Amino acid sequence: MKKSYYSVQFKLRMLITMLLIMVVMLGYSRQASQISGKVVSVEDNEPLPGVSILVKGTSRGTVTNIDGEFTVQAVSGDILTVSFIGFTTQEVPVNGGQTSYEILMESSMGDLGEVVVVGYGSQRKADITSAVSVINMDNIGEVPTTNVTRLLQGQAAGVQVRQTSGRPGEEMEVTIRGIGSLGAGSKPLYVVDGFPVGTSLGQNLNPADIESMTVLKDAASTAIYGARGSNGVILITTKSAKEGVVNLDFVVNQGIQNVPDSRRTKMMNGTEFAQFKHDSFVDRIRYFEKREPAIEEVPLEFRYPEQNTVSTDWFDEILNQNAKFQSYNATLSSGKGGIRSLVSVGYINQEGAVIETGFERFNVRANIGGKVNDFITMGWNIAASHSNEDYASTDGRSAIIGKALWADPRYPVYNEDGSFNDYIGGTNGVFGAANVVQELHEMERKLSENNVMTNGFLEFAFLKNFKFRTSVNAILENSDQKEFRPSTLAGTGFNQAPPREATLYQRRFETLNIAADQLLSYNKIFGNHRVEGLLGFSAQEETYKFLQGNGNEFPNDQVRFLSAAIRQTSTSGEADWSLMAYFARANYSFNDKYLFSASFRREGSSRFGADNKWGNFPAFSAGWRISEESFMPETRWITDMKLRASFGVTGNNAIGNYSSLSNMGISNYVLGGAIANGQILSNFANANLGWEQSQQTDIGLDWAMFDNRLVLTAEYYNRLTNNMLLSVEMPVISGFTQSLDNVGKVRNRGLELALDYRTKFNQVNIRSNVNLTINRNKVLEIRGENDEIWSGGFYSTYNVSQVGKPLAMLHGFKMVGIFNTDAEIEAWPNQDGAVPGTYKYFDANGDGVISYDQQDMIEIGNPHPDYILGYTLGGDFKNFDFNLMFTGAFNYDVFRNIEATTMNMDGVFNILQSGVNRWRSAENPGDGRGATTNTWKWQRESNSRYVYDATHVWLRNITLGYTIPKNPILPNARVFFSAENPFLFTSFPGTNPEINTRGGINIGVDDEAYPMPRTFTLGASIRF
Repeated sequence: MKKSYYSVQFKLRMLITMLLIMVVMLGYSRQASQISGKVVSVEDNEPLPGVSILVKGTSRGTVTNIDGEFTVQAVSGDILTVSFIGFTTQEVPVNGGQTSYEILMESSMGDLGEVVVVGYGSQRKADITSAVSVINMDNIGEVPTTNVTRLLQGQAAGVQVRQTSGRPGEEMEVTIRGIGSLGAGSKPLYVVDGFPVGTSLGQNLNPADIESMTVLKDAASTAIYGARGSNGVILITTKSAKEGVVNLDFVVNQGIQNVPDSRRTKMMNGTEFAQFKHDSFVDRIRYFEKREPAIEEVPLEFRYPEQNTVSTDWFDEILNQNAKFQSYNATLSSGKGGIRSLVSVGYINQEGAVIETGFERFNVRANIGGKVNDFITMGWNIAASHSNEDYASTDGRSAIIGKALWADPRYPVYNEDGSFNDYIGGTNGVFGAANVVQELHEMERKLSENNVMTNGFLEFAFLKNFKFRTSVNAILENSDQKEFRPSTLAGTGFNQAPPREATLYQRRFETLNIAADQLLSYNKIFGNHRVEGLLGFSAQEETYKFLQGNGNEFPNDQVRFLSAAIRQTSTSGEADWSLMAYFARANYSFNDKYLFSASFRREGSSRFGADNKWGNFPAFSAGWRISEESFMPETRWITDMKLRASFGVTGNNAIGNYSSLSNMGISNYVLGGAIANGQILSNFANANLGWEQSQQTDIGLDWAMFDNRLVLTAEYYNRLTNNMLLSVEMPVISGFTQSLDNVGKVRNRGLELALDYRTKFNQVNIRSNVNLTINRNKVLEIRGENDEIWSGGFYSTYNVSQVGKPLAMLHGFKMVGIFNTDAEIEAWPNQDGAVPGTYKYFDANGDGVISYDQQDMIEIGNPHPDYILGYTLGGDFKNFDFNLMFTGAFNYDVFRNIEATTMNMDGVFNILQSGVNRWRSAENPGDGRGATTNTWKWQRESNSRYVYDATHVWLRNITLGYTIPKNPILPNARVFFSAENPFLFTSFPGTNPEINTRGGINIGVDDEAYPMPRTFTLGASIRF
């Protein structure tokens, strides 16, 4: 029995062994084969890169490439689990004999699966752990604009876009998370199709060519750009052909522009100004001579104001009401085949709101790219533009707009014979000036620019998970500028009657910017682990050349060339800069729940000292998708929730070229009784001059609710700028007065909130976005703990940066009233020269004397808004659609510097209509804002009288559209109406509360600029 038992046991073991062998053999008979396929979105048939493909129950898997393609080892009967953030997970069975699959994925949570362009690559939106804002181009509407920066306006929290001028083609001022530097600029870096083009886009990029825009705001996202990332980075991607689709698109837009009455400064007319001058002569005699004047003591031209027959509104005369705006764009794209192509042609012509000004641009672009084979991908973009601008000098009281306000209104534009009245004013104390209408017609001011930008790349895929991309970028730009002032015009200053000496200024410059990047990337999924890596090398160089000349004493005004001038001067120059950088980035995701990212860039720049040319820029960030945790309840109001934090170091190298070197200046001298050419050192070298660095911490929350209908993004940031680049004073004994050095510290701290809401009511779709930015700026150190920086002027306010205060605060005398009597003047701290009717100033230092200098000047205004707001509301119903966009800024001050001229009671200029209510006597004190005409002192100095609250809300755009039902003639067509800048709600008395006449950190000053028009257009888009 025992033997039989062991025999049976042996046979059973053998049987089991044979069965196992058969199973293994069967497995081998089903050897895994290579399965390939493509994953696309159901909504738009676009390929989805970054989709996870896993063989269920195994560790085998892959991720789709940029074209949505994948390959994986699988056998018949296996299940492919296809998952992607923002889309419904699918399980696809592998069928025997089928080796190629097309997988369609449906959106489940809005745009969390969207691939977002980031520095030197792209990333799934759900995986991003830094502060990145993606501009939704659908929310912008049909904006009649010539400049791409307009598309950023009101679209992202933390991004302030100010339209400081209405000049045609003008680029807007963009600031991300406040002003971070006193001496090195605060403009963001623009990157177009991967090419860092600098801190300005200029006027030559066509807004119609833009596919997407991404704003990188914190150091974790911008540190990969090193010394140019401290002020934020704006990534712009131009349009490319959609796979499998051939389209021909036409977009036409035509309209008019005008300046509404609400944006025109109201000056005295001819009769009012004559009465003002009459009264000023009377008042002076009454005060100084204590008697009533005889009528004969008033100059004849002001003696009987009611008899004045001429009343010219000079501002109205220079306006080009109903100025034309037109734009045309045609785009042909072909997405069929391995290589896709897009060609676009654009033309914009914008007449200026000021006569004889305007902007015209021609654009052409070709974007080509696709797969050469299974291993090689290529792309090549080339864009060219040519622009012409007729411009005018418009900013400041001495320019066209300022002169149109203060010019004597009692003079006509034309003489009786139809010729220009070539000299305005100049009698009885009124300053004489050129006829601004004549100046606009007869002066030649032209600017012509040509721009060619191209970039291309080759990408090689190898070893399954590796890619190597080599790219080259280049910009060639040249510009010609010409200004000719004929002899028929009065001079540019005061009381310079014609004829004058004709003058010519010509300038030509050329810029060549070349960059090359070498990128090695790695992308791999190990079960629940996703790893992405990047190694890169970048080099860039820019060369700038210019040639300019001036000419005087022309034989006539018809031959407008330098060769015709008797006196000629010329100068030329060349400058360049270069940088080189090595960088790396690693992203890691576990189970789409725990996210980590780190980057490092080491960069060298020619702009810094020989001992400090290299800088290191590290960054770290982490994210936790709390919604994926098992303890989170499954509820509709939590679709996705991600908490993230980041820290990084960025730099700023916007200090110009050769600042660290000893520069030579021209200094001629007398040798042997003759002038000899010579040179001297103009500054000291600083071999230790280094990077201005910003350290930034960011904490953010991304919260999607109700199936992504409501999305909240909240950010807190703290940015500390160290080693600020500033000019520091030196002992005069050194032979120099200033030298550039690394001193100073500034902090920007703030909160950003953005809320997106989308819903549907029956057939009505609604979408809205509101974003709020709160930024607090503070100077922590300047050349030591107690120093300060003053810039500006005694009669034009000072921007002062002091330790413990925000940058560039407005400083001047604090006006506390108007003196009514001599007794009041005697009882007040000594204001030497004050008379009744002059402003009463606060004795800030308490010494009993109001000094006629800066000693008693204090802070009189804050040019930084407490918060800025952007709001967009859009929707559609059947074939109709609409879009509204508002912007606003609240609780900030602007110094109306122009009022030091237009409320100057000397009588040398025309004044505001409100000047009727000026001070005339103790019994007739006026409105408390207009001073006396009896003196000029203690009235025009920088003081709080000229400071206004510039809080405003601006309805930036209204777009109404109608999509024509499909028909054989127009298969896909839409018509639309757009109104740009139609309504401004503010108590600010100026024409534009966003004005920034001085620029840079000298903010909050209004000395008049090109007027802001509103634009009404009708347009149509047709697709074949």
